[in-house]
Amino acid sequence: MLMIKKIKWRNFLSTGNAFTEINLTKKKTTLISGPNGSGKTTFLDAVVFALFGKPYRNINIPQLVNSVNQKECLVEINFDIGGSEYRVVRGLAPKIFEIFKDNILINQDSKTKDYQRMFEENILNMTYKSFCQVVVLGSTNYTPFMSLTAAERRDIVEALLDIDVFSQMNSILKVKMTESKEELKDLQQKLAILKERTEAQKKYIQTLETKSKLSIDSNTKEISEALDYNTTAEKSITDYMDIISKEMLGIKEKTSLENSMLQTESEIKSLKASIRQIEKDIQFYTNTNTCPSCSQEITEEHKTKKISSCTLQKENTDTKITDFMKTVEKIETAISSFSKSEKKIQDYQDKVKTLQSDITGNNQYVAKLNKQITDFNTGDTDSIRSETDELNKTLEEAKVLLENKRLIEEDTSYYAIAANLMKDTGIKSKIIKYYLPVMNKIINQYLDQMSFFVQFELDQSFTETIKSRHRDVFTYASFSEGEKRKIDLALLFAWREVAKIKNSLNCNLLVFDEVLDGSLDDSATECFLNILKTFKKDCNIFVISHKSKDILQDKFKDHIMFIKKNNFSRIA
Repeated sequence: MLMIKKIKWRNFLSTGNAFTEINLTKKKTTLISGPNGSGKTTFLDAVVFALFGKPYRNINIPQLVNSVNQKECLVEINFDIGGSEYRVVRGLAPKIFEIFKDNILINQDSKTKDYQRMFEENILNMTYKSFCQVVVLGSTNYTPFMSLTAAERRDIVEALLDIDVFSQMNSILKVKMTESKEELKDLQQKLAILKERTEAQKKYIQTLETKSKLSIDSNTKEISEALDYNTTAEKSITDYMDIISKEMLGIKEKTSLENSMLQTESEIKSLKASIRQIEKDIQFYTNTNTCPSCSQEITEEHKTKKISSCTLQKENTDTKITDFMKTVEKIETAISSFSKSEKKIQDYQDKVKTLQSDITGNNQYVAKLNKQITDFNTGDTDSIRSETDELNKTLEEAKVLLENKRLIEEDTSYYAIAANLMKDTGIKSKIIKYYLPVMNKIINQYLDQMSFFVQFELDQSFTETIKSRHRDVFTYASFSEGEKRKIDLALLFAWREVAKIKNSLNCNLLVFDEVLDGSLDDSATECFLNILKTFKKDCNIFVISHKSKDILQDKFKDHIMFIKKNNFSRIA
């Protein structure tokens, strides 16, 4: 059981430099009261910040430092769990996070995030969300269980039943299965390589052992064929190179033709510009009767003469353009023929490269065949023995790999079976199915104690069904805020009982933040206070309220009142 014993803080929110300290195990029930803004809920923020590194309310972490002093914000919490005493110290400006077990500092991880994860998983055994469902019910920044998503509800219940370990195991199994698949893939590749190596080795040994004349003759014939091919290929290369040289001579003329073509196209462009000017002159003499410069009348005779002259000049220019265009066509035809030559050269160069590659390959093959012939002739038993030893080593290596493969495949099959068991539909489903009737029974008992007579039921997907006495079906959202709060309280009390049964999220602390100041009517409030009386002595209940202390004080064993003095919160 997590027994939280003491909390103290300074320079935290509205609290000044002097420590504010609360003994959390002094009385079974404690009322925390005070005017609005006096720092009542600061107590809850301090507890949550000390345990989880974040405030309970929606406050940015830098804002937790007192705005007046602006430094040395410090929170310390003391608790017992598993027979050991723990003290957690957190601070801001400067930043501090230390965990002491029996007054010995636990080695800090290099990252605060990892240190916090270790603290929650290995010591507290609860997360911020599960803490807020089992220990706290508030009016601000509190998400009721019924407002959580299906996945979030499952996380809470799994933590309560102490079966979230199966989810962690499932995550580990997924990693293991991925690693196994990678190992199998790697082994299969290695085995494939060894198989090829073994086959090649066996063939080579068989060739060495045969040493027959037939093999030598076969090799000699293959050598002869390869050399004959090389001779023919070398002659073809010589012929191709002669063709390439001849074609290259013609290519040199291509540049001269291209320059000539550019010059001709320039002439054509110039002649076309002249024609445009002549056409403008013809247009001028056709449409103009008076000279724009001297304002004298242009005679018809003069106009006819000029138009005739321009027309003749245009015809001559068109003839020149036609002649130049024919020249361009001839040049383009010539250039096109050179492009064919270039392609021809490229084709022959490709053929030369292919033949050269064939010759190189044949030479290597001939060298290999000659070595085999030498081995056949000399009868090199040392070579055979060496190759046989190498083959045996390869076979032994393959044997080890096959055994490893068998073991990994066996492990993988076990992982697959275990993964199916760890899924939500596996072991966890069975456990949840077993405990659901117990949970629903406890929830309905608390609803009855608060005079809320409905039949509340959660199914295995944690979807609620709520039926009235007349069997009308409702959902959580159907009810008023006061009725919803009764359901929230019933769930909180039920989760604590389940946690105590399973000894999973069992904690002495139970905090209600302004629950009595909201939507509960007088009757529901009385029922709520009566339920608190049923809790055992190992439960320390704190109710935060801004109602008048005279109304509630006699209902609690202890009373803490917060006031504000000189803009700093403190206990009165």
